[in-house]
Amino acid sequence: MAIIQLENISSIRKNSPDKKIVFASGTFDLTHAGHILFFEDCKKYGDILVVGVGSDEITRQRKSSGRPILNEHVRLKNIDSLKPVDFAFIDYISTKEDKLGLLNTVLDKLRPNYYIINEDAFDIETRKTLCDKYGVALKILPRYCPPEFDRISRIIEKIKELKD
Repeated sequence: MAIIQLENISSIRKNSPDKKIVFASGTFDLTHAGHILFFEDCKKYGDILVVGVGSDEITRQRKSSGRPILNEHVRLKNIDSLKPVDFAFIDYISTKEDKLGLLNTVLDKLRPNYYIINEDAFDIETRKTLCDKYGVALKILPRYCPPEFDRISRIIEKIKELKD
């Protein structure tokens, strides 16, 4: 597990030419078991899992007011500490105008074998087009939550309910 600077991600492919590399990204505010399940599923597709964590700026643009709850450095550390994750970095490229700016850079420089998203990701068609351009397999995973996890991805809503 290592935190890496985005400008150094090409070294992952260079140092592991025969390994299958998987890339995933998101904001990961308040990391929970649903995120861990996603990363475990991602890791099944390869040897090295690289995760991009959305910057505070892009998280503010994509999520509801008051987000992120945890700053980008805390979120990066949390993601980097998870067993399935081999490398993690902060996405400072994506913007409100270019929501998938990071993807173009990562697919070009990292050359992962797989790019993995959930079925409810935004702009899946553009993601498919970019993956085709770089010869990267796009895997779309269903979002699921085991019943015993009791809607874990709704953790923020649950906290708000406690406040009332």
